[in-house]
Amino acid sequence: MEFRAEGDAVKVGGYAAVFNSLSEDLGGFREVIRRGAFTHTIAQGADVRFLINHDGMPLARTKSGTLRLAEDDRGLRIDATLDPTDPDVQRLVPKMRRGDVSQMSFGFRTQKDAWRQEGADQIRELHAVDLFDVSAVTYPAYQATDVALRSLAASRGLVIPPDDPLALHWARLELEQVRADGVSLRPSAGMASAAREGLRLHEEGKSGDGLKPETVANAKKIAGRQTLTERHVREMNAWFARHSKASKSPGWDKAGEEKPGYVAWQLWGGNAAESWAAAKVRAMDSN
Repeated sequence: MEFRAEGDAVKVGGYAAVFNSLSEDLGGFREVIRRGAFTHTIAQGADVRFLINHDGMPLARTKSGTLRLAEDDRGLRIDATLDPTDPDVQRLVPKMRRGDVSQMSFGFRTQKDAWRQEGADQIRELHAVDLFDVSAVTYPAYQATDVALRSLAASRGLVIPPDDPLALHWARLELEQVRADGVSLRPSAGMASAAREGLRLHEEGKSGDGLKPETVANAKKIAGRQTLTERHVREMNAWFARHSKASKSPGWDKAGEEKPGYVAWQLWGGNAAESWAAAKVRAMDSN
């Protein structure tokens, strides 16, 4: 990600996605984006927002002409014109100058994908997606986006055991940051995004008849990134453990034909919450 000042505007450019690059572990699988994944959504004039960590008020938007998207040989290129008087922009620009924020990610809904096994890893190939947002992020799923971010671990002088799961790395780092108050149980931006999709699908009547009212109430807390209780997080970890295999049936997330199991999965916070909850429980138990 790069930025420059032009007159009264701040220009930001970079790649929200890079083709043929494996993601980090997303909770039992990894993803790779293939060229052409964004062609349809761009051609259809998708109304896409530029956000920070997939959350908050938009800093730019395709509908207003302040965000422009293009797919090239490398990936999904974005160019945005930001308002320098916006408080969020004023917070973001110094962090970009320092190199503390220099990576991007994207929010999407799958239209066409394919699964394969590669050694011990399940790989999901994204061939077509509906794009919702592009974001400047702290921790991207794809490390090959424009990278200059100084790692949190290195900046704190922490040594991370190489055999620890990635999710546990960040849980332990977060624990270091909030040790005086205990483990932070505030949902991540990825969890909030999944919960918002689950709530939307629930409102469309796709959640089936067996959904408990408290699931919807808890989803609203996750969507709002409200700090969760320890009991809720432990229940979340147990729920994902019970439903991890049974819920992910073929085509369960097909656009327009989403299954109740997929809706419930998203209401609980989606793939981001599955690994997050497991890591938080381990961090709490080791504290």
